Amino acid sequence: MPLKATSVRLDDETLTRVGQMAEAMDRPRAWLMAEAIKQYVAREEWFIQEVEKGVKAADDGRLVDHADIKAKWEARRAAQLD
Repeated sequence: MPLKATSVRLDDETLTRVGQMAEAMDRPRAWLMAEAIKQYVAREEWFIQEVEKGVKAADDGRLVDHADIKAKWEARRAAQLD
């Protein structure tokens, strides 16, 4: 059974904007806020996991030289301009 939050405190401007978005989407304001929080948490969890992977790679000595990355991105950019 999902836990139920008791309240979310927002400033008046943000609350108005959320209300306008909810109305435009024909959804309840609470649904929109819950969806936004779910998406935020998922994105932040992903970010933390990716940082942890990067730290582990660095700790394990699996690093890529800056010049190699720069050359790769410059080649990609040049290909896009062609």
